[in-house]
Amino acid sequence: MSANAGEKRHFVDDDEWCRLMAERLSNFNHEAAQNLARTFEIVSPDVSAGSSPSGAMYVEPQHVNAGVVMNAPAVRKKRSKYISNSCSECKLKKRKCSDVRPCAMCVVAGTSDKCLSESRNVSLSTTIHSLREAFFQDLQEQDASLRSLKDASVQSGVNITIVRPLWELGFDVSVLYKAFRILPLDLKVAMDDAVDLVRKVMVSNLKSNPGFKQILTQQQELGRLSNFWQQNDAARWQFDETEDCFDQIASDRRWGHGRWLSVEFDSNLHCRRMRIGDDVADLLGYHHSEILSRFFCHDIVHSMSEYEVLVAWTSVLFASFSKEAVWYMRVATSDRYGEKRTLYLKCNLHKSFDQQGRQFGYTIVFDLASLEDFRQYKNRFLPPAMHAKGREDLEDRMARESIVFMRKLRVSADDRLSHLTSVVKRWVEEMKSTHL
Repeated sequence: MSANAGEKRHFVDDDEWCRLMAERLSNFNHEAAQNLARTFEIVSPDVSAGSSPSGAMYVEPQHVNAGVVMNAPAVRKKRSKYISNSCSECKLKKRKCSDVRPCAMCVVAGTSDKCLSESRNVSLSTTIHSLREAFFQDLQEQDASLRSLKDASVQSGVNITIVRPLWELGFDVSVLYKAFRILPLDLKVAMDDAVDLVRKVMVSNLKSNPGFKQILTQQQELGRLSNFWQQNDAARWQFDETEDCFDQIASDRRWGHGRWLSVEFDSNLHCRRMRIGDDVADLLGYHHSEILSRFFCHDIVHSMSEYEVLVAWTSVLFASFSKEAVWYMRVATSDRYGEKRTLYLKCNLHKSFDQQGRQFGYTIVFDLASLEDFRQYKNRFLPPAMHAKGREDLEDRMARESIVFMRKLRVSADDRLSHLTSVVKRWVEEMKSTHL
């Protein structure tokens, strides 16, 4: 009985304490209201001579009692400007959108095909002219697409110079953003330094052509690395003046076979059209029209790991001051009987220049290579202890050479990225001593 009484007493004490606190709070609020009323003198408009003409109540502020503490309401942060035509994906996921289609958010997320709305700007599109040729967007539409790509690069913390050439070659940029945004900081800094050096040298070589210098500077901000050769150097390429230069470059007659892909630039260094050779379809195992569609939908099929894509881009960057570049790639395809096979291709990039020394396009020539050739190329960017040997499991290689996996492994795989960083830094120092 005593225990129950004590428990009841405990509840009674709590109730009493709550009652006392409520009473004190009520008295405090009452006093605060009275003090607030005394700080203002309310004068009726028909009595006060100083009332406003509109008949509104005039309140004359008085000295505020120091005992009354009034907290000013916090100023709300101004919202960013809304747009009325957000895409369906951004509306669904309640995220910030833009007027460009596809918007930067959808480019990063890999949902460019779902970025739909009633917008004046068009999406990334092209016109397939024939089975082996397609035209890119016009100048304004391409600028809008590149601006969206640049916004996505800024949001992801990835240099657009890394993304744009791979984007033009049909790679899915959302995968590149997810992979390259988590690169080690020292590797990012080394790549940025290399890109800045290439830009600086290329612009400095255009003192004799200020018009092209302005165009190149604008395109460099959007990720284009183009070159310029002097007249005596460009004269080595002899073109028939009666025939279009691109038609002479993009032909089986020029390369001796049909395993090539050519891209033409316009005068502003925008992509104008693409043409593929007769043997590309047999090489990759797809119809010509499907290959073009995959290129422009950024759905090109390849079996390269994220590290191998990074190495391929580095190879092209190292050849910025040359007319040619070489890298290797792995492609998984099927033969005519449906059996899967893995091809190793040597990709030879040939830059095309007109008689004035300006680059007007490039051609990629594909040659079949062996597994040993592919390994020797890849080992150039690996420390000796990590050179590839023996047979390789493709799925295991793809997983182990993802940037996420390499960042998580602190013992061996991190040394691979550190070695690539040292290779890029060493190249930058060599180029500085040669060109600056």
